[in-house]
Amino acid sequence: MIAQRLSARRLHQLLGEWRGDGHSYRELSESIALLVRDGGVPAGTVLPAERPLAEELAVSRTTVSAGYEHLRDTGIAVSRRGSGTVIRAPRRGDAADWRTAAEGELDLSRASPLPWEGMPALAQRALTEHADAFRLDGYDTIGHPALRLLIAERYAQRGLPTAPEQIMVTLGAQHAIHLIARTLLRRGDRSLIESPSYPHAREALADAGALVAELPVSVTGYDAASILDIARHTSPRLSYLIPDHHNPTGMSMPSDLRERLIATLAGQGGFIIADETTAELVLGGPRPVVPFAAFAARDEQRDQILTVGSLGKTLWGGLRVGWIRARADLIDQLESARRVGDLGTGTWEQVLASVALEQYDEILAVRSRELTAGHAALSGAVASYLPRWRLSPAAGGVSVWADLGEASSTRLSRECARLGLRLPPGPRFGSPGVFERFVRLPFTAPPSELIRAVAILREAWDGREQAKMGQALSREAVI
Repeated sequence: MIAQRLSARRLHQLLGEWRGDGHSYRELSESIALLVRDGGVPAGTVLPAERPLAEELAVSRTTVSAGYEHLRDTGIAVSRRGSGTVIRAPRRGDAADWRTAAEGELDLSRASPLPWEGMPALAQRALTEHADAFRLDGYDTIGHPALRLLIAERYAQRGLPTAPEQIMVTLGAQHAIHLIARTLLRRGDRSLIESPSYPHAREALADAGALVAELPVSVTGYDAASILDIARHTSPRLSYLIPDHHNPTGMSMPSDLRERLIATLAGQGGFIIADETTAELVLGGPRPVVPFAAFAARDEQRDQILTVGSLGKTLWGGLRVGWIRARADLIDQLESARRVGDLGTGTWEQVLASVALEQYDEILAVRSRELTAGHAALSGAVASYLPRWRLSPAAGGVSVWADLGEASSTRLSRECARLGLRLPPGPRFGSPGVFERFVRLPFTAPPSELIRAVAILREAWDGREQAKMGQALSREAVI
């Protein structure tokens, strides 16, 4: 694999507002470490040479050198002859393994509910009723007929008539998004994504070589006029949307905007990915959620929409089963493209998924109670500890988008890490350097953990305020 070399300018963009009031080299090192941990800088990346990075950041070369040395000391980077400083791939369980939270550390970096409590019983039922699955060869790039039928029937129940041949079973939603992007996009094509949005979807569009434009979603809602204007002028080949219980805001797109946006994008000949991974995770009790594609006024518009779903958020992140709903000829095209990269979704996982879908309403009711309690605990704690923060009015999903009132997201994230709380900075969910006023706050953890996490957030926020006051007093003393 060819190593990716990061330019000084690009790293500067990714770092955002990294400067604080402490030791610059530690702040630089810890900010790069946050990017690595949150996926902004992948393992194997070659960091910029010291001199150009120092010039780009307007710091001394000594600061950059010491920052890189700290990255090496903490096991996040290594020195390689002829390459420079390279981000190291973590090994499970070692001191530099940033993929999993350390003991006692709270983690708000992943917006995923705990495994559904009924998983062991579900697995036992699957084993008892479907032991014949182990006689199959296990290679399946389209999906088992029984599971495709259940998924199609679920869409029909929600108001979108669907045939099994319109379904492909995938290795989760992320796999589906990347497969669609690399199948339908060519280098230089225009694409469109909401901003903020799911970071890995943006990466899928960029990895396919597409130019990525953005549709703004604010902490208070959707500006229909602006969104439609951008859609008309961009004329994208492929758009990625989270219309229901958007990640990270938890809000849902108004019905009239859906109809007009579909007409605009599909009318230009573009395709639309409607990510419904969190669509049926609702707050306040179960309620029907009509699929985005059902809002299309005409069949030819509906045919341009590829709907992505998954059991990762509703059932268990360890069950890598997702799906794509699209017109039958697109499913055939996606399956042909898929055969180059993988051998299909596991048979046993599909059996578990089939059994789960047979009792899906029960599972969603449990999830709704859990998420409603988590959202109430998080919102109440923020109102008590951080009353000046403004949260998006989530109707479902797994997170809210918090407006801090000032551009402090990266510094806050770094301070949280010191206090034992993992919290990705806001720019992780948009273009580099954007969203320094915001952080995503998931409400998927138990209420007691969420309250404790917000208490740490308050401590980190107070520490930042005290540092600012100390810096101001120092300037006054100099004057």
